[in-house]
Amino acid sequence: MSMLGQRRARGDDTVYVRATPQKVELTETYAVDQEISRNPTIEQVGDGAGRIEATVPYDGYEFFTRQAVADVERALGARGAPGERRATIGHLLLADHTNTSGLRNVMRPHGQAGLVPLSIPVADRDGTLDLSGGRQASVVTLDYQPENPPVYPVALTVELDDLDTLTGTFDTMQTLMTRGRENPSLVIERLQQEASFSSALLLTFRVKIAIPVKAGYPALRPSVTDMSVEWPTLTSMRSTELYIENFGGKPDQRIRRAPVRYNPVKGRLEWKAVPMREVKEGGPGNGAGTRVFLSANCLLKIGHPGELFDQDQLEVTARVRVPDYLLSGMEARLYDATGHPQRTQPKLATKLNVRTMVYPADIFAGRAFSPYHQFVVDDILPDEKRITDVVTVLRNSRFTVDEPRPKDPQDPLAPTWLVVAHRSQGPDSLDLLVAVEGERTTQGHKQLLRSDYEVSGIRDSGRLKVSVMATLPRDHRELTREINAFQSKLRERYHSHQLSRKSAGS
Repeated sequence: MSMLGQRRARGDDTVYVRATPQKVELTETYAVDQEISRNPTIEQVGDGAGRIEATVPYDGYEFFTRQAVADVERALGARGAPGERRATIGHLLLADHTNTSGLRNVMRPHGQAGLVPLSIPVADRDGTLDLSGGRQASVVTLDYQPENPPVYPVALTVELDDLDTLTGTFDTMQTLMTRGRENPSLVIERLQQEASFSSALLLTFRVKIAIPVKAGYPALRPSVTDMSVEWPTLTSMRSTELYIENFGGKPDQRIRRAPVRYNPVKGRLEWKAVPMREVKEGGPGNGAGTRVFLSANCLLKIGHPGELFDQDQLEVTARVRVPDYLLSGMEARLYDATGHPQRTQPKLATKLNVRTMVYPADIFAGRAFSPYHQFVVDDILPDEKRITDVVTVLRNSRFTVDEPRPKDPQDPLAPTWLVVAHRSQGPDSLDLLVAVEGERTTQGHKQLLRSDYEVSGIRDSGRLKVSVMATLPRDHRELTREINAFQSKLRERYHSHQLSRKSAGS
């Protein structure tokens, strides 16, 4: 027997009608405050907030059907009592609700779960409630409080760099080193480009979330719905550009230009729709534990950064939405007034908001310096022995050096190699990329054997162009010294191999 029939058989005064909600949503919201400075902090703001919201249009057709109208007329006609009346259209079955509070006064136990009735008005005192005209709707809201999670669910990283620390299309040094091991030709081409000095700055933003899941929980697809940064004044939007990392893009399409707008009322730069992807940290993908997601890098190029450094601090905000998931672990199913599953099932969502105070002077002081340097050695044969000289100089300076990578395909008249090296420098890593480009040539020469006898001919010759890029957080003086020392030692080593010197010696 249906729930409707059971209730009436017992003479229950509750009115049950067979209506269907247009939507039922369970949403939990959590907020975190963060400070990025020399003394960073992070803390959760207050308690989480949960809300159940159901919307039922009085349309007389799809949701509050004619059958529902007939249920109301039959029930109220039998009671004959005018005035305000409510009817139950179904029950929300809540499982795993132990990490929440605030629903116990409206929820009754049902095994290990709880049942929450959904009731809506079906009559009012003045008789103006139209149940079938399609001009009114009932919105049911129930608030509850989820417990705070044991770990901070969301955090934001912000980095500030000048564009001279980057090459190509905002490739970081770490990216170049990784790609150098995979595709040396691509990185060699980037290092062949001359450095272009600019006053522009680059702010990089990335959001990270860490959320617990039960074993077997389906795949999650969170996204950053919107981000914003406090901005002192609007100088020119033409000099402010936003780029967002392209997940899975081709090597030449790793970032995309994205729209950014200035909100003059709030004094903020704002943008939306930043994708996220899961970071696998070992273990089975569907097991219980914590799933970690990182957003795409957001790169804000600032053409006129002068006003930025006049600010002691900037506020950066990000909002993340995780659909089909509640951080409290609660799950929900909706049943109609007859006890059968509704065709419209609840939609779950968790919102994670982070507000970050950034101190520009502090984060700029901690940036990674990546100077670029290039020099040429003439009158020297470009062969693998000269690459061995590069490796020897680096290893004598306590660098760990990867196996040199030739450009593929290698041109015998213009052989080129890439060398990747790194060394611990206190708590940081000093990283180097060295591209050695050779050019084989021939040149005429004359040699005086005796005062009355001279020999002339053609000999092989060439030149080497060495491009160096290095990076080290904070300490640009040490980095400059290291590059100068590398150039000096390599030039000294090459000097003994220059052909003109050998000819003079012979």
